[in-house]
Amino acid sequence: MNMNKRDKLRLPERKKSQVKLKKESAIYLPTYHFLKGEFHHARRHETGLIRDDDTEFLHQYRVALRRCRAIIGLLSPLFVPEQKLMLQNDLKTLMQKTNALRDLDVYLDNMEPFFYALEHQYHQGLTLFFNDLLDKRTQAFHDVKDWLKSDEYEQQCAQIAGLINEMENNPTPAGKRLCLPTAQKRIWKRFSQTLSLCQAVGYNHPDEQLHQLRISCKKLRYLLEYFAPLFPGKVIKEQIKQLKALQESLGEFNDSSVQMTFLSQYLAQQKPESRRHTAISHLLEFSEKQHADHKISVVDHVSQYTFATHQKSYEKLYQP
Repeated sequence: MNMNKRDKLRLPERKKSQVKLKKESAIYLPTYHFLKGEFHHARRHETGLIRDDDTEFLHQYRVALRRCRAIIGLLSPLFVPEQKLMLQNDLKTLMQKTNALRDLDVYLDNMEPFFYALEHQYHQGLTLFFNDLLDKRTQAFHDVKDWLKSDEYEQQCAQIAGLINEMENNPTPAGKRLCLPTAQKRIWKRFSQTLSLCQAVGYNHPDEQLHQLRISCKKLRYLLEYFAPLFPGKVIKEQIKQLKALQESLGEFNDSSVQMTFLSQYLAQQKPESRRHTAISHLLEFSEKQHADHKISVVDHVSQYTFATHQKSYEKLYQP
């Protein structure tokens, strides 16, 4: 055993909700327990995040918060408007406080592909670039650490928990509706919107269309995963599998777009002819070519998603 290695915390396992979705049950109660469980699951990552044991603590913290935000937005009639707005704003603040740290973690985790992309003569400039990112990452980590330990953070978390509890104590009329018809209505509406976006995508259309489609796919997947217990397992698993593949393809395309913006901003801050400037100029050129090539494969993938056989499985389960 290496005694120089400090024991690392294990990532928390997600606990099953105390109240499961049932076709003939009111929708508000299982949704309340889902949100309560997800928010608690997010907070269980705080210790590992503060110790900086593993970047996955921050990632899973954000995943749980994102799931909360998604369900609140997708099932908005279950909430009083003021309650929904406050919840969304508070959860958004928690996400925004960790955005910079997560972005830097992603870039630093992808150092190797960056070096493979450039010839050896540019590696010194690339090393300087990553050293700059490491310095920024150190500062971003301390900012997040201080935030998580602050009274303001505790107060905001207490407010989120209180707002979620209001859902249990004061359900809206929509919250008293049955789970199955609510699920069918919401999934069909989101699938129809996603399908329309797919059909509008083309090779010469702006990247923004693919960005909007990626967001719609993400929302549809959240709905399918949340309501999965209400539908035939084999069918919905296949729907999620197909959607996940499309979402990952769109996600990679969006990541390369974000990467180009980041590199352009960094480049603008460097002195011309410096090692950093030369290396990042070549990296940006490589990224732009890769982005253009990727767009062709993404559009092809999107067109496959509109196949009639795929649409029929949604019509059978969810169409009114």
